[in-house]
Amino acid sequence: MPITRTFRAALIAVCALSLAGAALWWFDRTDDAPYAVSADGPRVTLAYDGERPDEDVAAFLTVFVQRLAAGDVKGVDALADGYPEGSGAGRESSDFLRPLAASAAAGKVTAEVAEVEDARPLSQRVQAPGGGTSQADLALADGKHLRIQLAREHGVWWGYALAPAG
Repeated sequence: MPITRTFRAALIAVCALSLAGAALWWFDRTDDAPYAVSADGPRVTLAYDGERPDEDVAAFLTVFVQRLAAGDVKGVDALADGYPEGSGAGRESSDFLRPLAASAAAGKVTAEVAEVEDARPLSQRVQAPGGGTSQADLALADGKHLRIQLAREHGVWWGYALAPAG
């Protein structure tokens, strides 16, 4: 059965549009984290209670603890900038984070990370894939605790600290 010229033209147009769409997505994606572990920053040891989280969460938590151990509270607050509707909460954390800097630098930090959930409606999942929420509980070397609210937007993890309990 011969392929008609109209069908062939439509097939070529669909392929071209698909390729253009894929190229646009590739160059417009925002799933590269705008933060990284610093080679110049303090060396931190992060252990996990339970299952180790995926590499992106582990990288976020390592950067968080490293910035906290360095006393870089503004850098810790910047890790909340992409958190949906929560970046203001990160800026309020400075008051209770400053005294925790020495605790974070004192030795091993243990993290327990909850499973990732994505309770968004399907329409939001389609519009912005790679979303989800979680939380991590950090136990600092001197026994102090800290909870971090986490959210993934467009494949990048963001988070802010909640006031420590005790």
